Amino acid sequence: MPFSTLEDLAGHPLFLSLLGAVLFTIGNIMVGVSILPRDRRKKGYWLHRGLYVLTLTAYLIFLWVYHGLRSVPPYNYAVLVYFLTAIPFSRRASEKTHAILASIGLVLLIGVAAFTLI
Repeated sequence: MPFSTLEDLAGHPLFLSLLGAVLFTIGNIMVGVSILPRDRRKKGYWLHRGLYVLTLTAYLIFLWVYHGLRSVPPYNYAVLVYFLTAIPFSRRASEKTHAILASIGLVLLIGVAAFTLI
């Protein structure tokens, strides 16, 4: 979807919802790293979970708006499936695996932004 100016891009709902998903993911990774010590887990768990839900909500809004404009590529749905399966199941393995897979999810979101919006 080509935009003629940066103002057109920054004001479009696609960009805003995808930017929200990226920022929520960055915030979620930061909160996750901050609650690594065992004594801080109870305090930050609900914030960590809430940011994950906000990330999914922002990405679903992006898919909904994109679907209204044209057909959604399978890659965008694959990123959603990744966020719904790989990241939640990885927290049972170890904290390091969970953090690495969440960072890969951030890279996938940026890839969606690069291939979809630009």
